[in-house]
Amino acid sequence: MKKWLSILLAAILMMTVGFALTEDEPIDQPAPNPDLFSGTWACDRAVISINWEEEGYRILIQWGSSAWECTEWEYSCYFHEEENKLVSMPFGTRTEMVYGEDGDLVSATVVYDDGEATFYLDEEGFLIWADEKENAGEGMRFELLPEIEEEDFSEG
Repeated sequence: MKKWLSILLAAILMMTVGFALTEDEPIDQPAPNPDLFSGTWACDRAVISINWEEEGYRILIQWGSSAWECTEWEYSCYFHEEENKLVSMPFGTRTEMVYGEDGDLVSATVVYDDGEATFYLDEEGFLIWADEKENAGEGMRFELLPEIEEEDFSEG
């Protein structure tokens, strides 16, 4: 009886470990086709860079308040197919960046790390940033910037 109980407990333990391993593994998410979000978007002094990664989108927003100061928001988002929007995970960060006259970073102060946002395209194709924490993107419509082709400056 003890032998069977030991075998049963070992089997349960192995199943538990197997489930724990699969929960921690990232789940790849396919990019929407066509990918209408990736690229660089601009509105006034704010720029949004959206890049597809294997598990979703990485979004970085940089908004300059002066030549030496800017605010950055960073989000990890997934594509919500039914609503055709990008939805962030609940750990978006907002960081205040200060640079010296030489262009080197002097300080980076994290204001919060629990931000949430959604990103979607309006009827005219502009990107809308719906910041759930502070409503920082209210009234802004971001336009997709054309890709700049890199020139080959090598000799030959």
